[in-house]
Amino acid sequence: MFQAQQQWNFRYGPFEHRFRYQYVISRSDEALDGFEARKLDALNIYSGKDLPVREVRDATGALVGFVLGIAVGMQAEQSAAVVQLPFKKTSKIFWDHFEKYLDDAAGRYAFVMRARGQSRLYTDPVGMIGAVFNAEDGYVASSVLLAIKRPLRPHPKYDFDVIRDLGGKLSLFHTADADVHRLNPNHYLDLDTLKTHRFWPRDIRFTPEPADPTDTYREIIETARANIGAIAQDYPCSLPVSGGMDSRLLLAFAGEHLSKIKQFYTHINNYATRRDAAIAAELCRVCKIDHEVHDKRNFGIARREVRLNKHAYELTYGAPASPPREYQNGVIQGVPDGNVILRGHQTDLLRAVYVFRPEAEWRDADWQIERLFIVPRGDFNKDVADRFREDFEAWQSDLPEPAMEKAADFMFLEVYYNSSIGASFPALWRNFYMSPYNSRRLITLSLMFSEARRRASAPVFELIEMMNSDLSKVPFDFEAPASLEIGAHWSKGAASTEKRRDRTVESLLKYA
Repeated sequence: MFQAQQQWNFRYGPFEHRFRYQYVISRSDEALDGFEARKLDALNIYSGKDLPVREVRDATGALVGFVLGIAVGMQAEQSAAVVQLPFKKTSKIFWDHFEKYLDDAAGRYAFVMRARGQSRLYTDPVGMIGAVFNAEDGYVASSVLLAIKRPLRPHPKYDFDVIRDLGGKLSLFHTADADVHRLNPNHYLDLDTLKTHRFWPRDIRFTPEPADPTDTYREIIETARANIGAIAQDYPCSLPVSGGMDSRLLLAFAGEHLSKIKQFYTHINNYATRRDAAIAAELCRVCKIDHEVHDKRNFGIARREVRLNKHAYELTYGAPASPPREYQNGVIQGVPDGNVILRGHQTDLLRAVYVFRPEAEWRDADWQIERLFIVPRGDFNKDVADRFREDFEAWQSDLPEPAMEKAADFMFLEVYYNSSIGASFPALWRNFYMSPYNSRRLITLSLMFSEARRRASAPVFELIEMMNSDLSKVPFDFEAPASLEIGAHWSKGAASTEKRRDRTVESLLKYA
């Protein structure tokens, strides 16, 4: 039995429900309650009861593998059960074809593939699906405690009291276990040797910025819109809406597919999210869609259940951790169980959220290690930097030279996101969280804009203005006044909003 099974207590709820979106790959037969079993050559693939799985077949119909999770945007025929590739698995350049094909794949997914005498695992570009591997024992899984049967060997570089009590984070492809590693999402894992190999990016150039971004914007809009439409067509979807930029982009991207999305909502946990709810209500009014408010005062959850949920989450996560606030105060109950929750992750590349310093400092490890939040900001010091510098430099030295042009962004994609949502998304058992904006092609297009324009959020403002000028007219949270009382006319003609729109329209006119 895996450690997750050995440590499970029936009081935490059914094991098969809490691990419903997780998976295990093994060469031996395993007994996992509620998991479905499939074979691919010598591999046994076990998937949680609600994790979507499709066969992958080549142009002749021959089985090549399986995709676990949700992947959209590929240039392939898809049905409810099968993804059919437009090339043959016998092709000498099968893997080159497949890796190129993955450029357009957005979502939260893992492809388990067998061709040309090799078995490989590929994931989405930030590892949302979760992918860890135990080379010693030969297990691959979505979380740490599904990758070991022996007792956990605590990673010696981490203080687990700091992680538990102060919110420190595991990072740099480490997990709670010293001998279980997190897969870099832009490496594939050779399932025969359990060694990793980078496959993306290769010769992509992210500079210079296009003088006229119109075609880039059009491709971004068309691609993101098609992705949202494909997901909402096949799965019941919920979209959280706030006063920020990411959810507004998703509303605008959705376009004619808004009607396919089942729910638009805002959780209220505190004053800031109460402001979010007011702005979100106005955005939904503009889009002529219903908006739900899930106020913590209207949802209850017993203290005992909160405590048991935390224990369960530490096992599904595989390390000391607390579930998100909505799991602790009960507001997640406002979202239908099993719905896909669309998140705006990777749209933040359009804002360069992780580019804090100029390019001249991107090879300097210390400030970047600090931004990984391995320890709380106030506790970061030279000892912490020294402890992790070798790991950081090993990762950065593996980046192709073109990617060094965007090194800070790649740290965000491959290291920070992979360690955070790559662990938390699989651990959350109530809903399937994913982004429709995280294909390698959309990442490439987003990084084409200069750091200066992205730091000013110019691509975000221009995209929203192009897609839906009425959404652009609603103040963002940083533009809205302190009081957003119902009936107040805060949403009309705010001075900062009008100035921002004037600048945006002026920029767009230059491209016309």
